[in-house]
Amino acid sequence: MGSARWRVLVWVGAGVSAVGLAVFLWAEGLDRANQWAGVLGLFVGLAGLVLAVTGGVGGRGGGRQSADGAAAGGSVRLVRNVKGDVVVGRGPAPGPVPEAPQPVPAAADGQSARGARAGGDVELVDGVDGSVRFGGSGRSGELGEGAP
Repeated sequence: MGSARWRVLVWVGAGVSAVGLAVFLWAEGLDRANQWAGVLGLFVGLAGLVLAVTGGVGGRGGGRQSADGAAAGGSVRLVRNVKGDVVVGRGPAPGPVPEAPQPVPAAADGQSARGARAGGDVELVDGVDGSVRFGGSGRSGELGEGAP
């Protein structure tokens, strides 16, 4: 099922559920609806707490960034967690892709370029509070904001 179709079905289901709940609470009367709202609020709050805890533990914020086994005629650059501007610029002309090395196991977490083959530089940048410059002049089109 396509992503757009899935989203439409989820929104339609949420809308039908909300209308159904409103009709149910209206039919129950004010006092009973208040009691039901308290019980439902408890479960919604618990579900929100579980989602917040699991999202914080396994969140996407500083996840794995990998170029393991990459083959590039030019440079390989991994940049993340930068709280400033990044000036990439143009590197030297791409060189030939080196021969494949022996297989290297992937890193467990963080940034990794194990077994990468590059005709240029391999640069890994993480957790910089300032700016990062890769030999560029900073001309228009070479400036990216934040981590790509």
